[in-house]
Amino acid sequence: MEGIHFISCIRFSMQLFMAEAMFALAWKRKKYFVLRLAGGIGGYLLLSWLVFWGFTSIPGNMPIVYTAYYTSLFCLSLGVMWTSFQITGKEILFAGVCGYAAQHIGFAVYMIVYELSGLVLIGVWDFIFFRILPYLLVDFLIYFALIRRYEGKSELKERDIRMILLALVILLTVVFLSVLVDSRMFREASGLLTNVLCKIYAVFCCALSIFIAFNLSRQNRILHENEMMEHMLHSLREQQKLSRENINIINIKCHDLKYRISQISRIEDSKDQKEYIESVKNAVAIYDNIYHTGNDALDLVLTEKSLLCDEYNIKMSCMIDGSGLSFMNTTDVYALFGNLLDNAIESVIKEADEEKRIISIRMAGKNQGYHIHMDNYCNEAIVFDDGLPVTTKTDKAYHGFGVRSIRYIVDKYKGDMRMYAGEDRFQVDILFYRQ
Repeated sequence: MEGIHFISCIRFSMQLFMAEAMFALAWKRKKYFVLRLAGGIGGYLLLSWLVFWGFTSIPGNMPIVYTAYYTSLFCLSLGVMWTSFQITGKEILFAGVCGYAAQHIGFAVYMIVYELSGLVLIGVWDFIFFRILPYLLVDFLIYFALIRRYEGKSELKERDIRMILLALVILLTVVFLSVLVDSRMFREASGLLTNVLCKIYAVFCCALSIFIAFNLSRQNRILHENEMMEHMLHSLREQQKLSRENINIINIKCHDLKYRISQISRIEDSKDQKEYIESVKNAVAIYDNIYHTGNDALDLVLTEKSLLCDEYNIKMSCMIDGSGLSFMNTTDVYALFGNLLDNAIESVIKEADEEKRIISIRMAGKNQGYHIHMDNYCNEAIVFDDGLPVTTKTDKAYHGFGVRSIRYIVDKYKGDMRMYAGEDRFQVDILFYRQ
């Protein structure tokens, strides 16, 4: 490997680290971060010198050797991130691939400007305007166009490793082609226009790599969550059947109470009669929890949750006309109100003062559609991400689907939803437009 100096290795490393840093800004740092970062960079410089020495000892100018050299430096940069940040290997590879693609876009832009202008700078001006500025501009463009806009949102927490590996393959192919085009033999055989077109092609392919790793990973995550939502709704259908059976059992028991009541007059002992009457009252009281809103699925879920509220001394106030929900699938009605009430119950049940264990839910038809309003007491600080409250449970990968399934159902019927918290209250407003 000829015609390359260690200073070019330093420049490449700086450009690569600048690009990767854009993706690492929000990462959780490991303990003793500064020392770890300094040690990681020191180790990188030592290993990169060994890599440089090893590859420059290979005779000839084979493009595959140059590609392997830059790929080795890329792998070493992943080690620096692994040393300094508390993040998964998948996330490190994602940042590395996108950072390398951004670095190569900067390189291609620099080469296009150089080829077309023929401008030659020396010293510090060459370093600033050719070796740093194009790369910084590309990094900031990617940061404001993608990272700042989307990064940190819930659907981006899990990367699609298949998309990352596909982006890496495309990137390494482009790097190989760039090395091939920049080789002395190829440059002499081709003209200026060919070199410029190859660099434009490199910009396009690197941008495609970032899109695949970033956006397609995000889209696949959303599709995966939607599949999980559908699976949850399928499970709810079975739960809905059980709930319906339970309500039917309650109705049968209440009907049987008519017979028991008729037997009261036959009990002669007044004490036994009083105890019997009390037991009948307690048995009949359960019928107060059966709702008749005009929608069977809504009746099921309200009755089921009201029984749970009674168990935990939670007051649930409902003013609902369920007949307006006929446009919705019964399972969606069951899932929507079930998740709304589950979240509210989970919140108020933590309150020691039982007077504050209150849940209110109202639904009424409006000119433009049907408005659902729900609020409950909540004295916890709620953190919102993309309009949804972030789950406080430790295992966030398997929790938080309740609120996302609510939004999924609202979006499914082209409705609008707003969740907000304040003054010790958590409130939800949902508006379904008339079909």
